[in-house]
Amino acid sequence: MIFLGLSILSSIGIFIVFRMFSSYAMHTRQGIMINYLVAGLVGLAVFRPSHLWLKEPWFAPSCALGILFYLIFSVMGRVTQYNGLSIASLAAKMSVVIPVSIGLLFLDESLSALKVIGIALGLTSIVLSAGASVRGRDLLWPVILFIGSGIIDASLKLFQHAMVDESVFPMFVSNVFLSAFVAALAHHLFTKERHLTIRTAIGGLGLGLVNFAALFFLLKSLALPDWESSLVFPINNFGIIAGSKMLGFFLLGERLTMRGWAGFGFASLSILLLYLAK
Repeated sequence: MIFLGLSILSSIGIFIVFRMFSSYAMHTRQGIMINYLVAGLVGLAVFRPSHLWLKEPWFAPSCALGILFYLIFSVMGRVTQYNGLSIASLAAKMSVVIPVSIGLLFLDESLSALKVIGIALGLTSIVLSAGASVRGRDLLWPVILFIGSGIIDASLKLFQHAMVDESVFPMFVSNVFLSAFVAALAHHLFTKERHLTIRTAIGGLGLGLVNFAALFFLLKSLALPDWESSLVFPINNFGIIAGSKMLGFFLLGERLTMRGWAGFGFASLSILLLYLAK
C-alpha cells in the first residue's frame, strides 16, 4: 500500500506543477518535453543500469509505449481545449475499466462483490467530479483519449506480467520517458514556438521528477504479489480524485459543490471497499 500511496501523491504532484505552469506563464508543451527528458535521465542517474538495454525484449515495445504517452497527452490537450476539462478528465479516468477488464479476463484475477461495488462507486465519483458541463458533442477525440489512456495502463500491467521484472524497472521506465521525449522533440522541431525560457525549463524539471515517481511507484505496486491490477488501477485513479479534491479545498481555496463532495465521498468509500477486497 505504501508504493500505491506514493504513486497517488506523485500523481497529485503532477497537478500541482501543472497549476504552477498556468500561474507562472510557463509554456506547457515545452515544459512537457523537458519533463520527459528529466524523467528519463533521473532513472539513469539514480539507478545506474549495469548495461545497455537495446537488445532487451521489452525495448521496442517500451519505445512504442513512450511515443503513445506523448500522443495521448497531446490528445488530452486537444480534448481539454475543444471539449472542456471535465470531458477530458472523465475520458481519462473512466478508461480504468480497460486495464481492469484485461486483468479479470486474461490474467485470471479475482472478482468479488466488494470489488464490483468499489469500482462502481469509484466510476460514479468520476462522473460526479467531472461536473455538470459534460455533454455528448464531438465524441471522436474523447473516445480516442479513453481508449488510448486505457491501453497505456493495460500495457503497463501486461509488460510487468510478461517481460519486465522488478530488477529492470528503472531501465524500462527510463526508456519509456526517453522515447516520449524523442516524440515530443520531433513535434517541437516542427512548431513555430521553439524558444525555451529558463522558467519553462524549471517547470519541466519539477514535472519530470514527480512524473517519474508516479510511474515508477505504480509499477512497483503492480509488481506486489498480493495486489492485482484490477485493484491497483482503480485505487490509484480514485485516490487521485479524492486527493486532488482535498488538495484544492484545503490548500488552493477551491470551493466544492454538493457534486464535488459526493464525488469525494464515493471515491473514498470505493478505496476502502477495494482495499478490503484485497
